[in-house]
Amino acid sequence: MGRPLSPLLSPEKICRAALELVDERGDFTLPRLARRLGVSPSSIYHHVQGRPEIINGMRSLISADVLAQDGFPPGEGAWREQVVRWARIYRAALALHAKAIPIFVGEAVTDDATLEIYERLAALLAANGFDSREVIVAVSVIDSYMLGSAMDAASPVPAWVTQPQPHPAFHEALHGGGLAGKRADTAFDAGIAALVANLEIIAGHPTTVASSVRSAQLEPLGELDLGTEE
Repeated sequence: MGRPLSPLLSPEKICRAALELVDERGDFTLPRLARRLGVSPSSIYHHVQGRPEIINGMRSLISADVLAQDGFPPGEGAWREQVVRWARIYRAALALHAKAIPIFVGEAVTDDATLEIYERLAALLAANGFDSREVIVAVSVIDSYMLGSAMDAASPVPAWVTQPQPHPAFHEALHGGGLAGKRADTAFDAGIAALVANLEIIAGHPTTVASSVRSAQLEPLGELDLGTEE
């Protein structure tokens, strides 16, 4: 029998199959992945080193789709608008694979495509006056919000099942707000707009409008005078 014209396995094929399993079941194992691909587990190790490489490969597949989308920063518009666009596009892509997010956050990012996504955000902030520490703080806050919102986007509709009693206020808000299936997207838009508008506070650059908010923050515990017992 002649050899196949193309290899049965490749890193991309392995990672796509793993992502399919995660979408279906919430995780993957090497034996189950091997069964999905119709090969032995040992064959997988000829192409990838193990689970961490597969996880980053899965993430890279999603990130490549993000980078290929029209309008993904950098682009036209003010930097705040571009940050919102960055978060909105990336969130939408991750929401399609929301079950993978807990797996992704448990593994350090090493793949080029995902690092490029964060490079673009960091470069955008750095070009607009954020120093190194401030870039990391801002990226971390934006990333945390975006990841959580991506999971929320995949939540059941409705996300809460209430009765008029014993939670009358929440029940009324859910059924009288008119959001229905738009709740997650509306909440994301409201939250990311507020977050980006206050990046100066997050990064330590309080504006005149926001200075009163920052001044009201608690001092670090070590700097408080807690007094002594008599």
